[in-house]
Amino acid sequence: MAAYALGPKSVDFDKVWGNLQPSVIEIMNLHPMTKKDWDDKFHDVYDICVAIPEPLSSRLYTSMKKCIEMHVTSLYEKVANVPSDELLNQYYSMWKIYYKGANYVHRLFGYLNNQFVKSKRSVEGDAVASYATFLQKPDVKEIGCLAMDIWKERLIEPILDKLVNLLLAAIGQDRLGNVPPNKDVIAGVISSFLQIEEFEYSPSEPVALGVKINYREPPREFYQEAFESRFLASTEEYYSGLAQKLLADMTCSKYMEAVIRLCQDVMINAHKDKLHAVCHELITNEERKDLRNMYRLLKPIPSGLLVMAKEFEDYVRKKGLDLISTISGDNVPQQFVDNVLKVHEKFHAMKTEVFMDDGDFAGALDKALQSVVNVKEGSGPPRASERLARYTDNLLRKSAKGMSELEVDQQLSKAIVIFRYIEDKDVFQKYYSKMLASRLIMGFSVAMDAEEAMINKLKQACGYEFTSKLSRMFTDIGLSNELADKFNKHLDKTHTSVHVSMQPLVLQAGSWPLSAPQAGSANGNSETASFILPPILQPSVEAFEEYYIGAHNGRKLTWLFNMSHGELRLTYLDKPYLISMSVHQMSVLLCFQTKDSVKLSVISLATGITGDALLRNVRSIVDANILTASTKELTDSSELVLNKSLTCKRLRFRLATPQVVKNAEKEAESVSNTVSGVPMGKSLSYVSQKIFVISFSKLFLKVTHDRKYYMECAIVRIMKTRKVLKHNALISEVVEQTRSRFTPDVAFIKKSIEDLIEKLYIQRTDQNDEYQYLA
Repeated sequence: MAAYALGPKSVDFDKVWGNLQPSVIEIMNLHPMTKKDWDDKFHDVYDICVAIPEPLSSRLYTSMKKCIEMHVTSLYEKVANVPSDELLNQYYSMWKIYYKGANYVHRLFGYLNNQFVKSKRSVEGDAVASYATFLQKPDVKEIGCLAMDIWKERLIEPILDKLVNLLLAAIGQDRLGNVPPNKDVIAGVISSFLQIEEFEYSPSEPVALGVKINYREPPREFYQEAFESRFLASTEEYYSGLAQKLLADMTCSKYMEAVIRLCQDVMINAHKDKLHAVCHELITNEERKDLRNMYRLLKPIPSGLLVMAKEFEDYVRKKGLDLISTISGDNVPQQFVDNVLKVHEKFHAMKTEVFMDDGDFAGALDKALQSVVNVKEGSGPPRASERLARYTDNLLRKSAKGMSELEVDQQLSKAIVIFRYIEDKDVFQKYYSKMLASRLIMGFSVAMDAEEAMINKLKQACGYEFTSKLSRMFTDIGLSNELADKFNKHLDKTHTSVHVSMQPLVLQAGSWPLSAPQAGSANGNSETASFILPPILQPSVEAFEEYYIGAHNGRKLTWLFNMSHGELRLTYLDKPYLISMSVHQMSVLLCFQTKDSVKLSVISLATGITGDALLRNVRSIVDANILTASTKELTDSSELVLNKSLTCKRLRFRLATPQVVKNAEKEAESVSNTVSGVPMGKSLSYVSQKIFVISFSKLFLKVTHDRKYYMECAIVRIMKTRKVLKHNALISEVVEQTRSRFTPDVAFIKKSIEDLIEKLYIQRTDQNDEYQYLA
């Protein structure tokens, strides 16, 4: 390995240059060179530039310029006498070698470029010129740029007219359908007009006087003046003539069709893949102007929008899922609705304004939002139905303050937008019916008009069958109010005296998600099934039952005391407190009507309430400080004493609801088969919200059970109409008919078909994939 001394030393320029010049020519001609020879020449350049007593850089630069000029002149002499039909090939062959060789020489003279050439330039004042201006100063140029300038001046310009004429002629032949010269040669010659200027935009160090330069698009003045202007003029001439010919040969209508078809094929369809390649970036950056233009270009092309629509769908889905993943903390239903609506409103506007409400993009938006709304959290089912039902419940409750009826209606309409994307609409129906029952029975609805409006919105979205029970629930409340008025008038007319006034609600059991406790049954609370109504309340109940049965012969009332509430006035204190409570709590307190203290076992015998239900009701009264207990833990022997020193800031308040969870869920999920009445208390305005505690897992099991029968009914209905049907056709029709309630799994449909075959509703024909209805 050779060792080089890097310090300045005296240099015999003529001797060193005499060895360097032939190597430059060899490099320009792309002749092979060993690494050692290259390193030697590089250090020759370095030695000249740092020579003592003074650097010889200027002399080297001048000698190098003359060397390149001589080389290019020799090349010109070769190409000048080439026949016209060979000129483009010969020029392009020389250019490829020269351009690559110039790059190598530029690197070889890197030290000269960095130390001498740049030291001769300056940037005036504080303003920094563009890099193009910086490089084009008239004093000196880097070796590569110098080589390009010499090529342009000494080779291109003398034969420019010939080159351009040959290029235009070749392009003209191609337009006429004739076989032109090699297209790579044509493209290469045209590119050389650009490359001689673009070389200046590849500097070794993009810094001038310590200031980083911001690059701009390379200049194209030479290309534009030498070729582009003439090319555009010839193109205009050609197509003008072609247009006149076509207009002369065909009607205006055919001409327009031909032009449109040609533009689409040549300018769009031929480059469709390139346009599709940038769709992802444009959509991700939401470049609306560019997307609108691309939509207009691709719309007429068969299947031209599919890639763009798929990118739009994927982007909407990603943005939506990102927002859904941020939901946490309190008020999850409100966050869920707000986030989904945010995505919907943004991209619905984009679909309308950018994609002109195109069906492909409308479908893509719907698919994306459906994925967002129905996303699963972990391994469980989607929670969209629950969240949306709770959101509407919050809107329709009296606790929703600060909103006018119009604002509530607008928010409900937005909720319906999300509802349409929910796949498990039957799950939503279960939740909504339970929450509607809670609002109607407790009198917590913000407005009956709003309740009716929401039911109508659901009916428009899913049909009458979906909302039939909800409508009957709503109707029952109105009929019950009328019935209560008639009952009160009947009492006045017959001069019947009752100790307690009441507001009865008579509800159709098949429409309401309610049931009475049943002893020993899993669908009711057996600890309250043997409840004994306090004697003071019995006359009111008996009077109403007698009136109702008399007016509706053959009907039976099942009293839901577990869901009834009333108001009890305390008269033994200094202030007359009025307390709202459940009938079970009331029955406990009425045990103290004649006594100040009662044992827990006695209360159980008097009320018929046992076990945990009794403990919960008594505990809620003790916690309210109305009663005091002799023991911390309540047992049968515990003594309950009336607290006569009770004080409260409010004269009217409500007792906390006993924390019934497990059994309340069972009650909320079971449905009675008899007509139910809820007729208790002076003012039946409140029902334990725990009655309506909704267990998601249990509710989903019930929904699955209901789906089985709904699915079987749909299959029988279809087969009864069709008589004979292929397997795939039956699957498709079942999916279509059940879509308004839920999206069935194919395996679930197959299982239902097998069950119906076993029940002899349908049978397979001799063709294995075909079914026949059995009358």
